[in-house]
Amino acid sequence: MSRSANRTKRTIQNSTTSLVLFIIQIFVGFYSRKIFLDALGDELLGLNTTLGNILSFLNLAELGIGIAMATSLYKPIHDQNHETICEIISVQGFLYKRIALILCLLSIPVIISLPFFFPNTACGTVYVVVAYIVFLWGSISSYLWNYRQVLIGADQKNFKLRPWTHTIRYTKIFLQIFFLTVINLGIWGWIALEFIGSTCTIFVINVIMQKEYPWLHVSSQSSKILLKKYHHLIVKTKQLFVHKIGSFVLEQTAPLIIYYYVSLSMVTYYGNYMMLIGYTVTFLNVIFEGMGASIGSLISEKDKKHTLSVFWELFTSRIWISGIACFSLYISIAPFITLWIGEKYVLSNTTLLLLVIGMFIRMTRSVVDSFKNAYQLFADVWSPIAEACINLGCSILFGYWWGLNGIIMGSNLSLILIVLLWKPYYTFKHGLKASWFNYYLQYILHLLILIGTAFISIWCMKMTYYQTVDYLHLALNLTLTIILFIVITFIILYALTSGMRQFTNRLIHLKKRIKS
Repeated sequence: MSRSANRTKRTIQNSTTSLVLFIIQIFVGFYSRKIFLDALGDELLGLNTTLGNILSFLNLAELGIGIAMATSLYKPIHDQNHETICEIISVQGFLYKRIALILCLLSIPVIISLPFFFPNTACGTVYVVVAYIVFLWGSISSYLWNYRQVLIGADQKNFKLRPWTHTIRYTKIFLQIFFLTVINLGIWGWIALEFIGSTCTIFVINVIMQKEYPWLHVSSQSSKILLKKYHHLIVKTKQLFVHKIGSFVLEQTAPLIIYYYVSLSMVTYYGNYMMLIGYTVTFLNVIFEGMGASIGSLISEKDKKHTLSVFWELFTSRIWISGIACFSLYISIAPFITLWIGEKYVLSNTTLLLLVIGMFIRMTRSVVDSFKNAYQLFADVWSPIAEACINLGCSILFGYWWGLNGIIMGSNLSLILIVLLWKPYYTFKHGLKASWFNYYLQYILHLLILIGTAFISIWCMKMTYYQTVDYLHLALNLTLTIILFIVITFIILYALTSGMRQFTNRLIHLKKRIKS
């Protein structure tokens, strides 16, 4: 089997496995969120979210080692160089042990300050401290024992690991529901199962890795020799550290700022929407499962023309599917929230629009990010600093003026300036070595097609929607509107872009291959 066919096969296996797990995750997530809201309350869920954000900040100490190691593994995996793979994983393990120590030391002042940061929580100070320690254990375990799973991701074999880790996760959630609703052990049973789940995950990951890579071992060379030999990885790691700061500020600070300006309850309201957005983003990632590793393997072949052709195919397909996802969420999220957990959790339409804009940029950025990472273009260390400053500064300033909407606007502004404008330019100039101006033209063209079709589809929906209809008619109306959007955008993109035609041909060939 050719390398291209093998990449395609593993991509399909990863996508199929992830799609099944994602469907299960949706049902489990919606059901458990409803139960946890009823049993634990808005404040406690908001507290757990905020504790997770604090721990994410401390996890900046990870320095981006995981990404540096993953991108460095593409070539030795392509060449089947087991010795180099073992050495890279050994370097990662050596660095991660020190990261775990740093994380523990940084957590000491955090634990001491938690009673002052959360002085009036209904669950009490003891729970706050215990919950943080349990979440900390989950992070430390990934550094001390689970770090080797980076290899299975770089090798496009996540489909062999994820069913096991997801089984543990879902089992933990159902036991938490049982403890809350039947045995009535409350928050202490809930947090105890969080600890047990993290511990079981350690065992499962290491068993799978041993079975899949029996030759994987710690290199016999000393750590100093390995660090000197792979000094370039340390350089890439330092560059990625700065990039991780930008990503953290973008993803993790919003709940903290919302808590400061509004309340823990609003963190939960915001979290409900972000949960749905997260599921939508995950669905898209499932479709493109293993794309990063495939791109790394593709670039290793050094065929520039083919690489650029694959980029435009991924770009068009990604932006089209992202547009479908964002449009679907925009028109359906309010009635769904009302039906799921109640009308009081519905945010304003302006807030929803701002969230969808940010969601679209995050979803469409992944193609450029994947190629940028595969080329190991991490030297633009100023860009994440600028992104973090714009995000944090504008979120705080706009949040003071406009509350939740202002916080989201600050985040979106940083995405537009750095993610939409800078990163494509940098990737095309130094990686793909093609016209960056053409990228901007293509993005604008695709965006205009999606926005124009969205207006047409919403107008058609309003012409056939009546306030007195029941949920069945509403669901039918929404479904027909989404289908209309899909059909119109596909026809236009197929006629105007080579990327959509290539994507369609690939799907046709895959269908024929599956039948044969």
